[in-house]
Amino acid sequence: MKLAWKLLAAPLLTALVVFSAGQINVLLLNRVADNNLATMNTQLEDYRTLSNAQEQLAQIHTGLYRTVALIGSLEEPKIKELRGELAQQLAGLQRVAAGIGDTHADDVELRQSAAQFAPLIAKYLKQADEAIDLSSVDPNTGIAALQSADASFKALTQTMRAMITRVESASAESVASSNQQALRSKWLLAALSLLMASTAVYLSWLMQRKLTHELQRATEIAGEVAAGNLAVDASSERTDEVGDLVRALGRMTAQLGGSMQAVLAASASIRTASAEIASGNMDLSERTEQTASSLQQAASSMDELTSTVRQSASSALEANRLAATAADVAARGGRVVAQVVSTMEDINISSRKIGDIIGV
Repeated sequence: MKLAWKLLAAPLLTALVVFSAGQINVLLLNRVADNNLATMNTQLEDYRTLSNAQEQLAQIHTGLYRTVALIGSLEEPKIKELRGELAQQLAGLQRVAAGIGDTHADDVELRQSAAQFAPLIAKYLKQADEAIDLSSVDPNTGIAALQSADASFKALTQTMRAMITRVESASAESVASSNQQALRSKWLLAALSLLMASTAVYLSWLMQRKLTHELQRATEIAGEVAAGNLAVDASSERTDEVGDLVRALGRMTAQLGGSMQAVLAASASIRTASAEIASGNMDLSERTEQTASSLQQAASSMDELTSTVRQSASSALEANRLAATAADVAARGGRVVAQVVSTMEDINISSRKIGDIIGV
């Protein structure tokens, strides 16, 4: 790995840890918020359902009193229809309570309250039927019989109120539990982020320590080479630029050692050549002296040669004069020979002409 990436690794890792921690924190908070919202919606729906059921129970009880009061004016089919509607409405309330208990199966108190609702509904229905039966004989007796139904109605109302209160408490407890869980998750995430950031800083410190150690070693190698120690160890197992620098120092040291060996060998050669040149200079000096003596002898010989040349020059002038005279004589002889040749050609031409005439 190159040094630039190594130096960027620690801050990148720290930034990644911080970014991841922030994102995880946001996700956890969103999840907690979604859970709280879902819980609140569920609890609100249960609260509305129980409130409607409580209101419906009150309407049922009020309708029961009205039925008992007016039963004398009602016909038997109408009374039977009212009985059926009453049973259906109470069965609906029982299903609502059972559904709430099943929805909150982990809530023991709410489940027990929902379980108490069924026998109370059955008891209230029985008491209502008895009151309707008695009111068909005597309305006042039927109304008096509703007192036992009032007690059951009161118990049902208290049970439903307890269920509503428990739903509200469960909602608050659920929100508090979610908030506590979010707080624990937040602290856990903060501790984990701190641990990861500390690990990243520690790794960065280790990497910087190794880097500074290698740079210090490279400085020591350069100092040893500057002091003349070319046998220093400059090997490195690092694969980054620092390792390249140390290995380059090693190659430089080896090359410098080779250059020094070459310089020493060249110095020895120069020493030998200098000795040979000195010996050659001695020989050259002796030869120069010999040459000077020879030149002196040559100078005296040149004087004699000059005298001889002067004499030869006089003889050459005389020979030249004689040659000129001979040339003049030869020129005149040449002219005579030319005249003779011309005369011979004229004779030849005349002979040819005579021959031609004779032949005719």
